[in-house]
Amino acid sequence: MQNNHHVGRLVRDVNFTVRGENKTKIAYFKLAINDLKDGKATYIDYVAFNKTAELIHDYVTDIGQVVEVEFVMRNHNYTDKNTGQKIYAMQNQVTQFRTYKSNQSSKTPVVQTQVADSKNSEVTDNDLPPYPDFNSNAFEYVEG
Repeated sequence: MQNNHHVGRLVRDVNFTVRGENKTKIAYFKLAINDLKDGKATYIDYVAFNKTAELIHDYVTDIGQVVEVEFVMRNHNYTDKNTGQKIYAMQNQVTQFRTYKSNQSSKTPVVQTQVADSKNSEVTDNDLPPYPDFNSNAFEYVEG
């Protein structure tokens, strides 16, 4: 099995839902991952289930928050209810994550930016807070 690893900033609020007879907890979220070559961001969707979804819902709360995820890519297929067509897709299923919070005593705190209505506005690279310097002591480590 291949494990993947990304560090990025939360683009919009986590979409948390409970579905099915088994009450499966699901968290959907999107991170902006910086491209080190040209400084632009790539936006990537993730999904988490059950206990991981609950923890993401509880700890990944601020737009612009730095989140580190470990995930596996899974095939996902379903039948579209409207068209009856079979849909095949890939999902990035989070297996572990860590959040980084700004340390209040730090000399260089991270600036948090809120996007007013993320469902109706397009997020661009300029809307996101600057990418942090992970070599500094500006963060306290919080693991979920």
